[in-house]
Amino acid sequence: MAALAHHYDDLVDYIKRRFNGRDFARDLIHDVCVQMIEKPPRESIATPLAFLRKAAFNRAIDRIRAERTRQLHLQGYVPEYAQVDPWDGAHALDFEQQLEALLDIIEALPARQRQVFLLNRVHEMRYKEIADGLGISVNMVTVHYARAMKTIAQHWEPARLACNASTGRTA
Repeated sequence: MAALAHHYDDLVDYIKRRFNGRDFARDLIHDVCVQMIEKPPRESIATPLAFLRKAAFNRAIDRIRAERTRQLHLQGYVPEYAQVDPWDGAHALDFEQQLEALLDIIEALPARQRQVFLLNRVHEMRYKEIADGLGISVNMVTVHYARAMKTIAQHWEPARLACNASTGRTA
């Protein structure tokens, strides 16, 4: 504490030079004083001025960051991680229902169409790999996949709406 009293003016000048503002510097050094009174260092400090400068500098950085954050919040800024998901319960329920409908349609596909569709779309296998694995021609893989996609496009509302939108038709 004696070092703080002895180096008070040096610390104020150091912070004033680094961060512009004598009032800011004095206020900050007072914060450092309070910090040292409340929680003094456990071990003796070999170079008290260097220690106090570092403590004051760190406190200044913390205060500036806190002030920036406060200003952003006052301006209405909300960090991305804190934003509320725009989906409400109705959107979530609609999504879940559409997913269930898609799964039902896929489950109702003929076995070979379902198998080819899942191998391509879920397991990301190429037509050639599917043909080799199932022992059929690449042409038959194409036929089964096209039929599966046609069935899904006809029976699943989001796909039907997307197909109609791309062709300019209304549902």
